[in-house]
Amino acid sequence: MRGFLDLLRITATLGVFLGHANFHWFFGSSTLGPQNGQDYVIVFFVLSGFVITWSVDKKSDLSFNRYLFARLTRLWTVVIPALVIGYALDCWGKSINANTYVSIFSGDYLLPKYLLSASFLNESWFLSVRPGSNSPLWSLSYEFFYYLIFGLIILLPTLKKKIIAGAVASLVAGPKVLLLFPCWLVGFFAYKACKHLRTNVTISLLLIIPSAGFLIHRMTERWSHWHPWDIPGLGVSPLFYSAKFLDDYSTATALGLLIFGCSRWFQLSDNRKTLSRTILHHLAGCSFSVYVFHFPIMAFIGALSAAGNISFLSLPTAILLVLMLCYALAFIFERPLNSYRSIALSSFSFASQKCGIHS
Repeated sequence: MRGFLDLLRITATLGVFLGHANFHWFFGSSTLGPQNGQDYVIVFFVLSGFVITWSVDKKSDLSFNRYLFARLTRLWTVVIPALVIGYALDCWGKSINANTYVSIFSGDYLLPKYLLSASFLNESWFLSVRPGSNSPLWSLSYEFFYYLIFGLIILLPTLKKKIIAGAVASLVAGPKVLLLFPCWLVGFFAYKACKHLRTNVTISLLLIIPSAGFLIHRMTERWSHWHPWDIPGLGVSPLFYSAKFLDDYSTATALGLLIFGCSRWFQLSDNRKTLSRTILHHLAGCSFSVYVFHFPIMAFIGALSAAGNISFLSLPTAILLVLMLCYALAFIFERPLNSYRSIALSSFSFASQKCGIHS
């Protein structure tokens, strides 16, 4: 199952990335990528719900403090560098060609925007804050609250604590974030179904064929024949990225059914290591870096291109360059995650011991 999930994760990452390669400020408008990248973000939400539930289920002695430490370090070790590097690239890029940033960068209240994004409050309630040019970070605010609410309800010891803490976290998140929580929960239920239910070949095919057909039709149709304004209110107040929630529910449900149907052949207990699985797992292990770093890098390269400084680059080579840079950054910030966690625990040993956190 892990290899199949890694393949979906890589596909979703490339879908978001190539969708952003369509913007006119990045080597001119194109239809190389999908016109609607949010469908691929919904794929991330479902995969996140599945993998986080799977991870928690395997650790019978897991406490909420240890869980929260794991989730925050997973996010912060990549998000904080992305904010810092993104800010530097935005400033440099604007000095090279300010026109590139006209539609993607707002210079007002920069410090609060970066602080809100670093604390994952940038999409709470009716906020929709972009830290510099890095608009893809909107989804991490959603993800963080899904992690938090799930962990509070699953891992806190008493029903009273679960209800109170879960309600407080939901109140801070606000209705806009909660509106897409069912997409994440599809991953939760898909994992439970894969673990506890065993389908025969006929039922599996009855799940796979319509769900895969629906997803393929939706994704291919929207590759070049979809526009954000097809959904009233998408990207604007008050719902912003949650405006097409019914549409997103159908995408998430279809993916959940597809994953469950495929569990007939891709089982949770299958831990065989093959070359293809190793490669997929390695590439999937760099996908988070691609997601959080690619946009400011693309904007910077777009500014260089607009200024005539890299006339030797074409759109395909520019795309490969961005991917290579994100891949390199993954080796600095994403892949050494366990080392960073060890450093954090040793640096704050008193606090970690007091909270019951250990490596």
